[in-house]
Amino acid sequence: MGERPSGRRVVVPPKPSPPARLDSWKEIASYLGRDERTLRRWEKAEGLPVHRLQHGKSGSVFGIVEEIDAWAETRTDHKPTDGLPRRARISKWIYVGLAAGLVLAASTWIGMPRPEVRARVAEPIQLTSHPGTELEPSLSPDGQQVAYVWDGAEGNNFDIYTNQLSGGRPLRLTTHPAHDYAPAWSPDGLSLAFLRQVDVERAAVIVIPRPSGTEKIVSEIAAKSWLRWDQPGRSLAWSPDGKWLVAVGRYGPDPIDRVLGIAVATGDTRPLTSPPPKSFGDSGPAISPSGNTLAFSRRTSWSNSELCLLSLSPELMPAGDVQPLATGSPWNADPAWMPDGRTLIFAAGTMHGAHLARIAAVPGASASRLQGAGDYGRHPSIARTAAGRVRLVYTHQFESVNIWQQPLRGAAPAAELITSAHWSYEPDYSRDGKRIAFLSDRSGQPEVWMADANGRNPQQWTFLGKPSLGAPRWSPDGRNIAFTVPGTDGSSIHVVDGPGIAPRLVAGSHRCGYLAWAPDGRVLYFNSNRLGSTQIWKIAPEGGEAVQVTTRGGRAPAVSAEGRYLYYLRMMSTSGEQQLFRIPLTGGEEEKVLDFVDAYSIAGPGIAFKYYRAGGDPPGPGLQFFRFSARSSEAMPNSTKPLRYGIAVDPTGRHVLYSQADYLISDLMLVDGLQ
Repeated sequence: MGERPSGRRVVVPPKPSPPARLDSWKEIASYLGRDERTLRRWEKAEGLPVHRLQHGKSGSVFGIVEEIDAWAETRTDHKPTDGLPRRARISKWIYVGLAAGLVLAASTWIGMPRPEVRARVAEPIQLTSHPGTELEPSLSPDGQQVAYVWDGAEGNNFDIYTNQLSGGRPLRLTTHPAHDYAPAWSPDGLSLAFLRQVDVERAAVIVIPRPSGTEKIVSEIAAKSWLRWDQPGRSLAWSPDGKWLVAVGRYGPDPIDRVLGIAVATGDTRPLTSPPPKSFGDSGPAISPSGNTLAFSRRTSWSNSELCLLSLSPELMPAGDVQPLATGSPWNADPAWMPDGRTLIFAAGTMHGAHLARIAAVPGASASRLQGAGDYGRHPSIARTAAGRVRLVYTHQFESVNIWQQPLRGAAPAAELITSAHWSYEPDYSRDGKRIAFLSDRSGQPEVWMADANGRNPQQWTFLGKPSLGAPRWSPDGRNIAFTVPGTDGSSIHVVDGPGIAPRLVAGSHRCGYLAWAPDGRVLYFNSNRLGSTQIWKIAPEGGEAVQVTTRGGRAPAVSAEGRYLYYLRMMSTSGEQQLFRIPLTGGEEEKVLDFVDAYSIAGPGIAFKYYRAGGDPPGPGLQFFRFSARSSEAMPNSTKPLRYGIAVDPTGRHVLYSQADYLISDLMLVDGLQ
């Protein structure tokens, strides 16, 4: 095996496993062994499951392997074999050979350890297909109707809707201008509870009688997050006796989300969980049918969460220690109890690509994929009908996120630059402006990629197979890319020198967040909460002892091109929004630069940033550019699609890169007859 000039070992990328998704007609045709013309006919006449990307290219399609396999299997049941895809056809002579082989192997198979048998479920049925986004379904206790969150035909406000599973038009239950979310049916089916975003710091807990009635505010809780796709679980549930609601929010001065118990009659609130100080909080509460166990999700890092159990007393008090379940998955969210109270259905996988799984609610149990429910499953809700039939409703949610380029001068519109059927995000220009580093999960897991400045010739640089990597940053000389990798003590900085070269750890950079290079390449700045509060630290790229830089808080560092100022974000104490500050690297007082900055990038002429102001007009997020020469901001043409992670301005200040969700599926699915 050859060596690179640097002397570091060259790692040969592992052979890819069979793809979970096929990203073009050509790939789908190759997988099925037929020509593209036949596939297009099968799509129209035989229901071949093909998805389209809605960003201006009518021919851009992708297929999910599991869905295509299931389609091929159904065709074998009722279609002549000469019409099947080649991979689904088996001649009678192959059956004879298989039978003979089975007879020969039977004696050796008996007594061998059996492979895990993964239970299949009934085929999911699409329950909703509204324009816009449908989320967080909640089945009524009798399994006959569903409550859910929908932003309406205009996509302008999230409200609570209900609908009969037997059909009919959805009934809008709330019309408040604030966002309503997290619907939850009472155990007797006579009331519906939900949350309403009062402001960026608070949510109202509301109960409304059904079929119609007057809203009753039970309590207000300190709750920032709502309806975020990266939030590990819904935020509200009932106790089986109907006396308590369990919600997600903060309690007292502690800034970390936890599970709260709220008395329905009085509004009295008590904490049920106590997440560790360095965790990212608890979410997704669900109480077992017997009322003696709380299941929830504990977020251990930005991209990792674990499924946990907590015993409860009859008075809804903690009655033991939290017990994590070893699911074998980095992302575990949205637990829902089966009616027998012995099994949980939950969303597993990764934050970007979750699927439904099941696990016995006992320590040491093994999780298995819920077969038949497909990929991209979230928010499961389960109920048993009077006839004993178990029904499951869940959110089928998928995004294709691409990197776009917006010129800063002239009237030219933004254009797609780096695309796939998966996620491409967190772009960063090299110092000479000729290359772009970015993250993408197009090969299965998020990895560091590089492309030319025109978006062409994408090349994978890392092959780590981790559930999440942190934003890549080019070194000033363009020879290396620094990024973060999750580990047992949070994320740490790693540096990679080229495609397939093993990244090296920057020792001492544990519990690291966003990072930035100093212009001379001798220092890496990063944010960390290793001592409790989030501050900016610095460390040598070779590793060593990290030194704290800020004392009043800071995250997402960046250094000005001439190396004079260190920039960073700080959370506003009253609203939860972020301000951009800077401090001279040679010493001196910090100063505020901008308000309402969600993410930013600095080049010679100015600062490109994503503007976000909760409750403002406009609230954002939107794209803006702050010119140093004019000391003012100008709005860039704002995308109508949801913005995602990352923003980058090229060194000359001519173009801005950003990521957006070009294709978004968020519909409700029904499984009628869950086994």
